[in-house]
Amino acid sequence: MGARWPDCPLIGHELRCERDRWVRFHSLPESKRYPDTEDEWTIVLDRYNTVLDELFTGLDVYVATSDWSDTPVPPERPHEQTRWHPDAHHWTSIRTDPDPDDPICTHVYVSRIP
Repeated sequence: MGARWPDCPLIGHELRCERDRWVRFHSLPESKRYPDTEDEWTIVLDRYNTVLDELFTGLDVYVATSDWSDTPVPPERPHEQTRWHPDAHHWTSIRTDPDPDDPICTHVYVSRIP
């Protein structure tokens, strides 16, 4: 990533420093990254909740979600996002597209929940 987007900080290690455990799951068949249907969303949510219950029962966890815009300052979050991640606060923004004429910024929001 550094060679393609030299102005973007590599921040994955910042997420890992909070705890001694770091996990990423592929939750759909064939490592499909994003659900397209309500059935796939149900599968993802069920699998995530099962894993989280097994790993973190009785502990708080950090939840990170993201949104995208064409400005480095995060816009007001859409109602849908505030509904499913209500206590999230802006953590950081990263420019994720090197095109100076058409910037894309990823805005990361976090919360700590049981």
